[in-house]
Amino acid sequence: MRLFQRAALSVLALALVGLPAAVSSPSVAAVSGAAVTGVPCLKNTAATARAEAPKWRRYADTSAVTAKDLAALPAAETRRSVVNREVRPSLAARITLPVYVHVIKGKHRGEKNPAGRTRVRQLIATLNGGMAGVQSGYSTPLRYRFALKHVDYTKNDAWYHAYLFGKRDVQAKRKLHRGGPRTLNLYISGGGPRGTPILGWARFPWQYAAAPKLDSVSVNVAGMRGGSARGYNLGDTVIHETGHWLGLYHTFQGGCGGGGDLVADTQAEAEPSFGCDVSRDTCPADPGHDPVHNFMDYSLDACMMLFTPGQVQRIDAAFAKWR
Repeated sequence: MRLFQRAALSVLALALVGLPAAVSSPSVAAVSGAAVTGVPCLKNTAATARAEAPKWRRYADTSAVTAKDLAALPAAETRRSVVNREVRPSLAARITLPVYVHVIKGKHRGEKNPAGRTRVRQLIATLNGGMAGVQSGYSTPLRYRFALKHVDYTKNDAWYHAYLFGKRDVQAKRKLHRGGPRTLNLYISGGGPRGTPILGWARFPWQYAAAPKLDSVSVNVAGMRGGSARGYNLGDTVIHETGHWLGLYHTFQGGCGGGGDLVADTQAEAEPSFGCDVSRDTCPADPGHDPVHNFMDYSLDACMMLFTPGQVQRIDAAFAKWR
């Protein structure tokens, strides 16, 4: 069924292709403490000025990436030779991480029971499938699996509609967070204020030390399998956001110049993909087309289906260093 949905939606994807206009929200910078001179998340081009991103993708899903963030895990530490020699011998072939799922309930219609235990288990299964590479034979499997430890439910309308990294979001996470750096705290909510939804957001692993209680992944219930986020409701948001939690940037990080996402085998990308145009090439000087099938782009769920070997190397290095 999953493969059938993806095949059918790939046709829809071509009709829904949008052009990027995503920007980091003011509250993201305020909470993260990122300087105005921080490294931009994507390159602003004429195309971005001419069109709007889909409503689900209008805001960045991480804090603004700064030079300090980029220095936390430089590319030199994620080269294959270094990772194989210095990192992987210390990692188990399979690493299973506990997951505490915190379901926030709102007070309006459709918000009072956003995700029962069956949907929660489906979400964890989708996450583990992405880690295992089941969606594509071209995806590099990861060693990480996630085991559901506990599900709790909290009725709080303010938290349900909390803005990413905003005051209410911080309150919820400081109250509900469980475990340490190797525990995934997964929050399911309405994904921001009504009318300005966000599919999800996450923290990077090197941010744990400064704010352990905020270490988390958040997923909008609309982006879960069968949710109301048309084109983004096969559940891949949890894979994308957990990719950030494990240490990955967006494939369009830094645009066409510089080190980009600090992964050597993801093609440079000037701006995010909001569809599934496989011929797209926003950085002609870089060999190859845009990585629209990569889990760390903004493509529709029908299109997102793989991690590269370089991304897996980076995740292993980040896990060993920061988790």
